[in-house]
Amino acid sequence: MYLKKYKFGFSTICFLIFVLQELPYLPFFLFPPADNPLADNPPANLFLGILEGFGGVLTVALLILIVSKDKLESNFKDRYFIIAVCLLGLYYACWIAYFAGVTSNWLIVFGLSAPVPLYYFSVAMWRKNYFAAITAIVFFVGHTLSNGINYF
Repeated sequence: MYLKKYKFGFSTICFLIFVLQELPYLPFFLFPPADNPLADNPPANLFLGILEGFGGVLTVALLILIVSKDKLESNFKDRYFIIAVCLLGLYYACWIAYFAGVTSNWLIVFGLSAPVPLYYFSVAMWRKNYFAAITAIVFFVGHTLSNGINYF
């Protein structure tokens, strides 16, 4: 059975991956930009809010707390790892643009919203955590559609 390949544990690498994604929020909360359309960004509707919240929290929890019983090597040449690094780089670049005053709807939806769940999906695939990959898709739908509705 597929469930037998996993166990409860703690993935230090996935915890660090989560921290890396959260880093831009430190300056965002300490020194919010003057033009800050993200300051008041509730879910577009209840359904998308549930998808976004449930998908996001569950994805991170599954990545950190559900680990493979098989010894996984941290293959940094794996395509999913490379995609995750590229998505994180895009995300950081878009945060830099946002702090520089670029607050276009396109940047918010496709630079700050969509890359996050795609980043987690890529990490989940890299770590062979297919439960987290599924919840990352749910997170992507809720997060991206909600922000798309709010900003377009």
